[in-house]
Amino acid sequence: MLKIIFALLPLLSILFMIFVLKKSSILTGITACIITTVIAISPVFNTSIKILPEPITKSFLTTSIIVYILFFGILLFHLMEKAGAIDGIASSITTATNDKIYQVLILALGLSPLIEAVSGFGLAVIVIAPILIALGYSPIQSSVIALISLCIIPWGTLALGTIIGATLGDIPLQELGMGSALMSIPIYVYFAVLVAYIGAGKEALKESIFQVLFIGFLLGFSVWICNRFASVELAGIFGSLTVIVVIFLLIKLKSKGSNLTQESPISFLKNVSPYLLLILLLFTSRIIHPIKNFLSGIFNISIEKYNFQLALLYSPGFFLMLVCLFTLFLFRLNRSAIIDSIKLTINKCYPVILTTFLYIVVSEIMSEAKMIEILSSTAAQSFGQFFIFIAPLIGATGGFLTGSNTASNTMFIRLQTETAVQVGISPVLIACAQNVSSSFMTMVNPSRVALSCSVCKISTLENDIQNKLAFVGIGTLTIIFIELAIIYSLF
Repeated sequence: MLKIIFALLPLLSILFMIFVLKKSSILTGITACIITTVIAISPVFNTSIKILPEPITKSFLTTSIIVYILFFGILLFHLMEKAGAIDGIASSITTATNDKIYQVLILALGLSPLIEAVSGFGLAVIVIAPILIALGYSPIQSSVIALISLCIIPWGTLALGTIIGATLGDIPLQELGMGSALMSIPIYVYFAVLVAYIGAGKEALKESIFQVLFIGFLLGFSVWICNRFASVELAGIFGSLTVIVVIFLLIKLKSKGSNLTQESPISFLKNVSPYLLLILLLFTSRIIHPIKNFLSGIFNISIEKYNFQLALLYSPGFFLMLVCLFTLFLFRLNRSAIIDSIKLTINKCYPVILTTFLYIVVSEIMSEAKMIEILSSTAAQSFGQFFIFIAPLIGATGGFLTGSNTASNTMFIRLQTETAVQVGISPVLIACAQNVSSSFMTMVNPSRVALSCSVCKISTLENDIQNKLAFVGIGTLTIIFIELAIIYSLF
Protein backbone atom coordinates (compact mmCIF):
# COMPACT_ATOMS: atom_id res chain seq x y z
CA MET A 1 0.00 0.00 0.00
CA LEU A 2 2.87 2.36 0.82
CA LYS A 3 4.39 1.80 -2.62
CA ILE A 4 1.04 2.49 -4.31
CA ILE A 5 0.63 5.78 -2.44
CA PHE A 6 4.15 6.93 -3.27
CA ALA A 7 3.79 5.82 -6.91
CA LEU A 8 0.70 8.02 -7.19
CA LEU A 9 2.38 11.10 -5.73
CA PRO A 10 4.07 12.33 -8.98
CA LEU A 11 0.73 12.28 -10.83
CA LEU A 12 -1.17 13.75 -7.88
CA SER A 13 1.41 16.54 -7.56
CA ILE A 14 0.85 17.47 -11.21
CA LEU A 15 -2.93 17.55 -10.75
CA PHE A 16 -2.65 19.52 -7.50
CA MET A 17 -0.29 22.17 -8.86
CA ILE A 18 -2.23 22.74 -12.08
CA PHE A 19 -5.78 22.44 -10.78
CA VAL A 20 -5.55 23.73 -7.19
CA LEU A 21 -2.48 25.99 -7.07
CA LYS A 22 -2.94 27.03 -10.72
CA LYS A 23 0.81 27.03 -11.36
CA SER A 24 2.38 27.11 -14.81
CA SER A 25 2.99 23.87 -16.65
CA ILE A 26 6.77 24.46 -16.57
CA LEU A 27 6.92 24.97 -12.79
CA THR A 28 4.62 21.98 -12.39
CA GLY A 29 6.90 19.82 -14.54
CA ILE A 30 10.03 20.86 -12.63
CA THR A 31 8.35 20.14 -9.28
CA ALA A 32 7.05 16.78 -10.51
CA CYS A 33 10.55 15.81 -11.73
CA ILE A 34 12.04 16.59 -8.31
CA ILE A 35 9.28 14.71 -6.45
CA THR A 36 9.54 11.70 -8.76
CA THR A 37 13.34 11.56 -8.41
CA VAL A 38 13.20 11.79 -4.61
CA ILE A 39 10.58 9.01 -4.46
CA ALA A 40 12.51 6.82 -6.91
CA ILE A 41 15.76 6.93 -4.89
CA SER A 42 13.99 6.73 -1.51
CA PRO A 43 14.00 3.47 0.51
CA VAL A 44 10.46 2.83 -0.74
CA PHE A 45 11.66 2.07 -4.30
CA ASN A 46 15.41 2.02 -3.67
CA THR A 47 16.33 2.96 -7.26
CA SER A 48 20.02 3.68 -7.79
CA ILE A 49 20.70 7.32 -8.57
CA LYS A 50 23.31 6.10 -11.10
CA ILE A 51 20.58 5.00 -13.54
CA LEU A 52 18.75 8.35 -13.54
CA PRO A 53 20.79 9.82 -16.44
CA GLU A 54 19.29 7.12 -18.68
CA PRO A 55 15.63 8.26 -18.43
CA ILE A 56 16.77 11.87 -18.85
CA THR A 57 18.67 10.94 -22.02
CA LYS A 58 15.66 8.99 -23.33
CA SER A 59 13.45 12.01 -22.64
CA PHE A 60 15.83 14.34 -24.47
CA LEU A 61 15.88 12.07 -27.52
CA THR A 62 12.09 11.72 -27.61
CA THR A 63 11.70 15.50 -27.25
CA SER A 64 14.04 16.04 -30.21
CA ILE A 65 11.46 14.35 -32.46
CA ILE A 66 8.86 16.81 -31.21
CA VAL A 67 11.13 19.82 -31.75
CA TYR A 68 11.87 18.83 -35.34
CA ILE A 69 8.18 18.75 -36.28
CA LEU A 70 6.86 21.47 -34.00
CA PHE A 71 9.29 24.23 -34.89
CA PHE A 72 8.71 24.08 -38.64
CA GLY A 73 4.95 23.59 -38.19
CA ILE A 74 4.63 26.80 -36.18
CA LEU A 75 7.06 28.60 -38.47
CA LEU A 76 4.96 27.73 -41.52
CA PHE A 77 1.88 29.26 -39.89
CA HIS A 78 3.66 32.51 -39.06
CA LEU A 79 5.28 32.78 -42.50
CA MET A 80 1.87 32.35 -44.15
CA GLU A 81 0.38 34.85 -41.72
CA LYS A 82 3.07 37.43 -42.55
CA ALA A 83 2.46 36.81 -46.27
CA GLY A 84 -1.29 37.41 -45.84
CA ALA A 85 -2.09 33.87 -47.00
CA ILE A 86 -4.09 32.99 -43.87
CA ASP A 87 -6.20 36.15 -44.22
CA GLY A 88 -6.60 35.42 -47.93
CA ILE A 89 -7.91 31.90 -47.30
CA ALA A 90 -10.26 33.20 -44.62
CA SER A 91 -11.53 35.98 -46.91
CA SER A 92 -12.21 33.54 -49.75
CA ILE A 93 -14.16 31.28 -47.43
CA THR A 94 -16.21 33.98 -45.75
CA THR A 95 -17.19 35.68 -49.02
CA ALA A 96 -18.26 32.42 -50.66
CA THR A 97 -21.73 32.34 -49.10
CA ASN A 98 -24.18 34.15 -46.83
CA ASP A 99 -25.65 30.86 -45.59
CA LYS A 100 -24.84 30.75 -41.87
CA ILE A 101 -24.84 26.94 -41.79
CA TYR A 102 -22.21 26.71 -44.51
CA GLN A 103 -20.24 29.61 -43.05
CA VAL A 104 -19.93 28.07 -39.63
CA LEU A 105 -19.25 24.56 -40.96
CA ILE A 106 -16.53 25.65 -43.35
CA LEU A 107 -14.83 27.70 -40.64
CA ALA A 108 -15.25 25.28 -37.72
CA LEU A 109 -14.78 21.96 -39.54
CA GLY A 110 -12.66 23.18 -42.45
CA LEU A 111 -10.38 26.18 -41.98
CA SER A 112 -9.79 25.84 -38.24
CA PRO A 113 -8.80 22.13 -38.41
CA LEU A 114 -6.54 22.95 -41.38
CA ILE A 115 -4.64 25.56 -39.36
CA GLU A 116 -4.58 23.38 -36.24
CA ALA A 117 -3.32 20.35 -38.17
CA VAL A 118 -0.17 22.23 -39.19
CA SER A 119 0.36 24.70 -36.35
CA GLY A 120 -1.34 23.43 -33.17
CA PHE A 121 -1.33 25.42 -29.90
CA GLY A 122 -4.91 26.56 -30.43
CA LEU A 123 -3.68 29.17 -32.93
CA ALA A 124 -6.78 28.51 -35.02
CA VAL A 125 -8.83 30.30 -32.34
CA ILE A 126 -6.91 33.51 -33.08
CA VAL A 127 -7.86 33.22 -36.76
CA ILE A 128 -11.43 31.87 -36.54
CA ALA A 129 -12.96 33.91 -33.70
CA PRO A 130 -12.40 37.36 -35.28
CA ILE A 131 -13.80 36.12 -38.61
CA LEU A 132 -16.96 34.89 -36.89
CA ILE A 133 -17.41 38.23 -35.12
CA ALA A 134 -16.88 40.09 -38.42
CA LEU A 135 -19.62 37.94 -39.98
CA GLY A 136 -22.08 39.08 -37.32
CA TYR A 137 -21.88 36.30 -34.75
CA SER A 138 -21.92 37.42 -31.11
CA PRO A 139 -18.67 37.26 -29.12
CA ILE A 140 -20.08 34.40 -27.02
CA GLN A 141 -21.08 32.42 -30.12
CA SER A 142 -17.71 33.11 -31.70
CA SER A 143 -15.77 32.07 -28.60
CA VAL A 144 -17.59 28.76 -28.15
CA ILE A 145 -17.54 27.85 -31.87
CA ALA A 146 -13.83 28.70 -32.10
CA LEU A 147 -13.05 26.41 -29.17
CA ILE A 148 -15.10 23.52 -30.59
CA SER A 149 -13.35 24.03 -33.92
CA LEU A 150 -10.12 22.76 -32.30
CA CYS A 151 -11.44 19.32 -33.16
CA ILE A 152 -8.59 17.91 -35.21
CA ILE A 153 -6.24 17.74 -32.20
CA PRO A 154 -5.44 13.99 -32.48
CA TRP A 155 -3.85 14.99 -35.81
CA GLY A 156 -2.76 18.50 -34.82
CA THR A 157 0.76 19.59 -35.82
CA LEU A 158 0.88 16.56 -38.09
CA ALA A 159 -0.37 14.12 -35.41
CA LEU A 160 2.46 14.89 -33.00
CA GLY A 161 0.57 13.80 -29.86
CA THR A 162 -0.58 10.60 -31.55
CA ILE A 163 2.97 9.84 -32.71
CA ILE A 164 4.34 10.31 -29.17
CA GLY A 165 1.48 8.21 -27.79
CA ALA A 166 2.28 5.38 -30.20
CA THR A 167 5.99 5.61 -29.34
CA LEU A 168 5.60 5.62 -25.55
CA GLY A 169 2.70 3.16 -25.53
CA ASP A 170 4.50 0.76 -27.89
CA ILE A 171 1.48 0.80 -30.25
CA PRO A 172 1.70 0.70 -34.08
CA LEU A 173 1.13 4.28 -35.25
CA GLN A 174 -1.27 3.38 -38.06
CA GLU A 175 -3.43 1.27 -35.72
CA LEU A 176 -3.61 4.11 -33.20
CA GLY A 177 -4.44 6.59 -35.96
CA MET A 178 -7.15 4.43 -37.53
CA GLY A 179 -8.71 3.52 -34.18
CA SER A 180 -8.74 7.15 -33.05
CA ALA A 181 -10.36 8.17 -36.36
CA LEU A 182 -13.12 5.56 -36.02
CA MET A 183 -13.88 6.71 -32.47
CA SER A 184 -13.91 10.33 -33.66
CA ILE A 185 -16.51 9.95 -36.44
CA PRO A 186 -19.60 10.15 -34.14
CA ILE A 187 -17.90 12.95 -32.21
CA TYR A 188 -17.38 14.99 -35.40
CA VAL A 189 -21.06 14.56 -36.24
CA TYR A 190 -21.86 15.80 -32.72
CA PHE A 191 -19.55 18.81 -33.18
CA ALA A 192 -21.10 19.63 -36.57
CA VAL A 193 -24.57 19.69 -35.02
CA LEU A 194 -23.33 21.80 -32.11
CA VAL A 195 -21.62 24.52 -34.16
CA ALA A 196 -24.56 24.69 -36.60
CA TYR A 197 -27.01 25.05 -33.71
CA ILE A 198 -24.89 27.69 -31.93
CA GLY A 199 -24.16 29.63 -35.10
CA ALA A 200 -27.41 29.42 -37.06
CA GLY A 201 -30.11 28.42 -34.57
CA LYS A 202 -32.55 25.56 -34.19
CA GLU A 203 -34.70 26.29 -37.24
CA ALA A 204 -31.78 26.62 -39.65
CA LEU A 205 -30.31 23.40 -38.24
CA LYS A 206 -33.59 21.57 -38.86
CA GLU A 207 -33.68 22.75 -42.47
CA SER A 208 -30.09 21.68 -43.16
CA ILE A 209 -29.78 18.71 -40.80
CA PHE A 210 -28.75 16.24 -43.51
CA GLN A 211 -26.00 18.53 -44.83
CA VAL A 212 -24.76 19.11 -41.27
CA LEU A 213 -24.69 15.40 -40.44
CA PHE A 214 -22.99 14.67 -43.76
CA ILE A 215 -20.22 17.24 -43.21
CA GLY A 216 -19.53 15.92 -39.70
CA PHE A 217 -19.36 12.36 -41.02
CA LEU A 218 -17.23 13.47 -43.98
CA LEU A 219 -14.56 14.99 -41.73
CA GLY A 220 -14.29 11.82 -39.65
CA PHE A 221 -14.42 9.44 -42.60
CA SER A 222 -11.85 11.34 -44.68
CA VAL A 223 -9.52 11.42 -41.66
CA TRP A 224 -9.93 7.64 -41.34
CA ILE A 225 -9.34 7.12 -45.07
CA CYS A 226 -6.07 9.04 -44.87
CA ASN A 227 -4.94 7.13 -41.78
CA ARG A 228 -5.74 3.85 -43.51
CA PHE A 229 -4.38 4.42 -47.00
CA ALA A 230 -1.90 7.32 -46.80
CA SER A 231 -0.38 8.49 -43.52
CA VAL A 232 -1.38 9.38 -39.98
CA GLU A 233 0.56 12.67 -40.14
CA LEU A 234 -1.39 13.85 -43.18
CA ALA A 235 -4.88 12.98 -41.92
CA GLY A 236 -5.78 16.33 -40.33
CA ILE A 237 -4.83 18.35 -43.41
CA PHE A 238 -6.51 15.90 -45.77
CA GLY A 239 -9.74 15.78 -43.76
CA SER A 240 -10.06 19.55 -43.38
CA LEU A 241 -9.29 20.27 -47.03
CA THR A 242 -11.83 17.63 -48.06
CA VAL A 243 -14.48 19.40 -45.99
CA ILE A 244 -13.58 22.80 -47.50
CA VAL A 245 -13.73 21.49 -51.08
CA VAL A 246 -17.02 19.62 -50.57
CA ILE A 247 -18.71 22.60 -48.90
CA PHE A 248 -17.61 24.86 -51.76
CA LEU A 249 -19.15 22.36 -54.18
CA LEU A 250 -22.38 22.35 -52.17
CA ILE A 251 -22.40 26.15 -52.18
CA LYS A 252 -21.87 26.19 -55.93
CA LEU A 253 -24.69 23.71 -56.51
CA LYS A 254 -27.01 25.75 -54.31
CA SER A 255 -26.17 29.19 -55.72
CA LYS A 256 -25.15 28.22 -59.26
CA GLY A 257 -21.71 29.66 -58.69
CA SER A 258 -20.00 31.04 -55.63
CA ASN A 259 -18.18 34.28 -54.99
CA LEU A 260 -14.98 32.34 -54.67
CA THR A 261 -14.84 31.40 -58.33
CA GLN A 262 -15.98 34.86 -59.39
CA GLU A 263 -13.29 36.52 -57.24
CA SER A 264 -9.95 34.88 -57.88
CA PRO A 265 -9.45 31.14 -57.88
CA ILE A 266 -5.78 31.71 -58.74
CA SER A 267 -5.31 33.84 -55.64
CA PHE A 268 -7.03 31.21 -53.49
CA LEU A 269 -4.85 28.43 -54.93
CA LYS A 270 -1.74 30.51 -54.30
CA ASN A 271 -2.72 31.02 -50.67
CA VAL A 272 -3.37 27.31 -50.03
CA SER A 273 -0.44 26.10 -52.16
CA PRO A 274 1.91 25.58 -49.17
CA TYR A 275 -0.66 23.20 -47.67
CA LEU A 276 -1.17 21.50 -51.02
CA LEU A 277 2.58 21.05 -51.44
CA LEU A 278 2.84 19.60 -47.94
CA ILE A 279 0.11 17.08 -48.79
CA LEU A 280 1.86 16.15 -52.02
CA LEU A 281 5.23 15.64 -50.32
CA LEU A 282 3.84 13.63 -47.43
CA PHE A 283 1.58 11.58 -49.68
CA THR A 284 4.34 10.60 -52.13
CA SER A 285 6.79 9.80 -49.32
CA ARG A 286 4.27 7.49 -47.62
CA ILE A 287 2.64 5.85 -50.65
CA ILE A 288 5.36 5.43 -53.29
CA HIS A 289 7.55 2.68 -51.85
CA PRO A 290 10.83 3.43 -53.70
CA ILE A 291 10.70 7.03 -52.41
CA LYS A 292 9.66 5.84 -48.95
CA ASN A 293 12.50 3.32 -48.77
CA PHE A 294 15.05 5.85 -50.03
CA LEU A 295 14.08 8.63 -47.61
CA SER A 296 13.75 6.33 -44.61
CA GLY A 297 17.00 4.56 -45.43
CA ILE A 298 19.43 7.51 -45.43
CA PHE A 299 20.50 10.12 -42.86
CA ASN A 300 19.10 8.11 -39.97
CA ILE A 301 19.99 8.83 -36.37
CA SER A 302 19.80 5.54 -34.52
CA ILE A 303 20.77 4.81 -30.90
CA GLU A 304 19.99 1.19 -30.12
CA LYS A 305 20.64 1.50 -26.39
CA TYR A 306 17.74 3.94 -26.02
CA ASN A 307 15.55 2.38 -28.73
CA PHE A 308 15.72 5.71 -30.58
CA GLN A 309 15.50 6.26 -34.30
CA LEU A 310 14.93 9.44 -36.30
CA ALA A 311 14.90 9.36 -40.10
CA LEU A 312 15.77 12.99 -40.81
CA LEU A 313 14.50 12.98 -44.41
CA TYR A 314 11.39 10.87 -43.72
CA SER A 315 10.15 12.84 -40.70
CA PRO A 316 7.28 15.32 -41.26
CA GLY A 317 9.69 17.95 -39.93
CA PHE A 318 11.78 17.69 -43.10
CA PHE A 319 8.78 18.27 -45.38
CA LEU A 320 7.57 21.16 -43.22
CA MET A 321 11.03 22.70 -43.60
CA LEU A 322 10.83 22.36 -47.39
CA VAL A 323 7.37 23.94 -47.43
CA CYS A 324 8.65 26.82 -45.27
CA LEU A 325 11.36 27.49 -47.87
CA PHE A 326 8.77 27.24 -50.65
CA THR A 327 6.59 29.80 -48.80
CA LEU A 328 9.52 32.21 -48.49
CA PHE A 329 10.10 32.23 -52.23
CA LEU A 330 6.44 32.07 -53.29
CA PHE A 331 5.40 35.12 -51.29
CA ARG A 332 8.80 36.84 -51.51
CA LEU A 333 8.95 37.53 -47.80
CA ASN A 334 11.49 40.11 -46.70
CA ARG A 335 14.13 39.66 -44.03
CA SER A 336 12.10 41.45 -41.37
CA ALA A 337 9.07 39.19 -41.86
CA ILE A 338 11.25 36.08 -41.70
CA ILE A 339 13.00 37.20 -38.50
CA ASP A 340 9.68 38.12 -36.86
CA SER A 341 8.24 34.72 -37.81
CA ILE A 342 11.23 32.91 -36.30
CA LYS A 343 10.99 34.94 -33.07
CA LEU A 344 7.25 34.24 -32.77
CA THR A 345 7.88 30.55 -33.43
CA ILE A 346 10.56 30.29 -30.73
CA ASN A 347 8.35 32.12 -28.21
CA LYS A 348 5.50 29.69 -28.83
CA CYS A 349 7.63 26.55 -29.03
CA TYR A 350 9.93 26.66 -26.06
CA PRO A 351 7.31 26.49 -23.24
CA VAL A 352 5.61 23.47 -24.81
CA ILE A 353 8.89 21.74 -25.63
CA LEU A 354 10.22 22.28 -22.11
CA THR A 355 6.96 21.14 -20.52
CA THR A 356 6.80 18.04 -22.68
CA PHE A 357 10.43 17.19 -21.87
CA LEU A 358 9.75 17.48 -18.13
CA TYR A 359 6.64 15.27 -18.34
CA ILE A 360 8.53 12.66 -20.35
CA VAL A 361 11.26 12.69 -17.67
CA VAL A 362 8.61 12.03 -15.03
CA SER A 363 7.17 9.18 -17.08
CA GLU A 364 10.60 7.62 -17.76
CA ILE A 365 11.73 7.81 -14.12
CA MET A 366 8.41 6.32 -12.98
CA SER A 367 8.91 3.51 -15.48
CA GLU A 368 12.53 2.94 -14.42
CA ALA A 369 11.53 2.79 -10.74
CA LYS A 370 8.66 0.36 -11.54
CA MET A 371 6.05 2.88 -10.35
CA ILE A 372 4.00 2.53 -13.53
CA GLU A 373 4.15 -1.25 -13.19
CA ILE A 374 2.78 -1.02 -9.64
CA LEU A 375 0.02 1.42 -10.61
CA SER A 376 -1.03 -0.65 -13.61
CA SER A 377 -1.15 -3.82 -11.48
CA THR A 378 -3.24 -2.02 -8.87
CA ALA A 379 -5.62 -0.65 -11.49
CA ALA A 380 -5.92 -4.11 -13.06
CA GLN A 381 -6.74 -5.72 -9.72
CA SER A 382 -9.18 -2.95 -8.74
CA PHE A 383 -11.16 -2.57 -11.96
CA GLY A 384 -10.48 -5.67 -14.02
CA GLN A 385 -12.14 -5.50 -17.42
CA PHE A 386 -14.12 -2.45 -16.30
CA PHE A 387 -10.90 -0.47 -16.65
CA ILE A 388 -12.08 0.11 -20.21
CA PHE A 389 -14.47 2.73 -18.77
CA ILE A 390 -11.81 4.32 -16.56
CA ALA A 391 -9.37 4.91 -19.43
CA PRO A 392 -11.32 7.83 -21.03
CA LEU A 393 -11.54 9.59 -17.64
CA ILE A 394 -7.77 9.36 -17.22
CA GLY A 395 -7.20 10.67 -20.75
CA ALA A 396 -9.76 13.46 -20.30
CA THR A 397 -8.11 14.54 -17.05
CA GLY A 398 -4.73 14.80 -18.77
CA GLY A 399 -6.12 16.75 -21.72
CA PHE A 400 -8.12 19.12 -19.53
CA LEU A 401 -5.27 19.90 -17.15
CA THR A 402 -2.37 20.20 -19.62
CA GLY A 403 -4.21 21.53 -22.70
CA SER A 404 -1.91 19.31 -24.77
CA ASN A 405 -2.52 15.85 -26.18
CA THR A 406 1.23 15.36 -26.39
CA ALA A 407 1.70 16.13 -22.69
CA SER A 408 -1.32 14.03 -21.67
CA ASN A 409 -0.19 11.02 -23.67
CA THR A 410 3.29 11.46 -22.24
CA MET A 411 1.89 11.32 -18.72
CA PHE A 412 -0.67 8.54 -19.01
CA ILE A 413 -0.53 6.37 -22.13
CA ARG A 414 2.12 3.98 -20.81
CA LEU A 415 0.09 3.44 -17.63
CA GLN A 416 -3.03 2.88 -19.74
CA THR A 417 -1.53 0.35 -22.14
CA GLU A 418 0.29 -1.63 -19.43
CA THR A 419 -2.91 -1.88 -17.41
CA ALA A 420 -4.80 -3.00 -20.53
CA VAL A 421 -2.33 -5.85 -21.07
CA GLN A 422 -2.73 -7.00 -17.45
CA VAL A 423 -6.54 -7.12 -17.59
CA GLY A 424 -6.69 -8.71 -21.04
CA ILE A 425 -8.05 -5.69 -22.95
CA SER A 426 -6.60 -4.64 -26.29
CA PRO A 427 -3.88 -2.05 -25.56
CA VAL A 428 -4.66 -0.46 -28.94
CA LEU A 429 -8.28 0.12 -27.88
CA ILE A 430 -7.24 1.66 -24.56
CA ALA A 431 -4.61 3.78 -26.32
CA CYS A 432 -7.28 5.06 -28.72
CA ALA A 433 -9.58 5.90 -25.79
CA GLN A 434 -6.71 7.78 -24.12
CA ASN A 435 -5.75 9.58 -27.33
CA VAL A 436 -9.28 10.68 -28.29
CA SER A 437 -10.54 11.66 -24.83
CA SER A 438 -7.32 13.52 -24.10
CA SER A 439 -7.40 15.38 -27.42
CA PHE A 440 -10.99 16.57 -27.29
CA MET A 441 -10.80 17.66 -23.66
CA THR A 442 -7.94 20.04 -24.44
CA MET A 443 -10.55 22.45 -25.84
CA VAL A 444 -12.00 22.67 -22.31
CA ASN A 445 -8.61 23.55 -20.84
CA PRO A 446 -8.81 26.88 -18.91
CA SER A 447 -5.90 28.43 -20.82
CA ARG A 448 -7.61 27.68 -24.16
CA VAL A 449 -10.85 29.20 -22.85
CA ALA A 450 -8.95 32.25 -21.62
CA LEU A 451 -7.34 32.67 -25.05
CA SER A 452 -10.70 32.50 -26.81
CA CYS A 453 -12.32 34.97 -24.40
CA SER A 454 -9.38 37.35 -24.79
CA VAL A 455 -9.61 37.28 -28.60
CA CYS A 456 -13.38 37.87 -28.43
CA LYS A 457 -12.94 40.57 -25.75
CA ILE A 458 -15.25 38.88 -23.25
CA SER A 459 -12.77 38.01 -20.51
CA THR A 460 -15.37 38.90 -17.88
CA LEU A 461 -17.49 36.01 -19.18
CA GLU A 462 -14.70 33.45 -18.95
CA ASN A 463 -16.52 31.35 -16.32
CA ASP A 464 -19.66 31.23 -18.48
CA ILE A 465 -17.68 30.06 -21.51
CA GLN A 466 -15.87 27.51 -19.32
CA ASN A 467 -19.21 26.10 -18.16
CA LYS A 468 -20.53 25.88 -21.72
CA LEU A 469 -17.41 24.02 -22.84
CA ALA A 470 -17.73 21.71 -19.84
CA PHE A 471 -21.10 20.55 -21.20
CA VAL A 472 -19.50 20.04 -24.63
CA GLY A 473 -16.81 17.94 -22.95
CA ILE A 474 -19.39 15.88 -21.03
CA GLY A 475 -21.24 15.17 -24.28
CA THR A 476 -17.99 14.11 -25.94
CA LEU A 477 -17.08 11.74 -23.10
CA THR A 478 -20.61 10.30 -23.15
CA ILE A 479 -20.17 9.37 -26.83
CA ILE A 480 -16.81 7.73 -26.04
CA PHE A 481 -18.39 5.75 -23.17
CA ILE A 482 -21.19 4.56 -25.45
CA GLU A 483 -18.67 3.45 -28.08
CA LEU A 484 -16.64 1.55 -25.50
CA ALA A 485 -19.80 -0.02 -24.02
CA ILE A 486 -20.78 -1.31 -27.46
CA ILE A 487 -17.28 -2.73 -28.03
CA TYR A 488 -17.26 -4.28 -24.53
CA SER A 489 -20.66 -5.94 -25.07
CA LEU A 490 -19.62 -7.33 -28.45
CA PHE A 491 -16.22 -8.68 -27.45
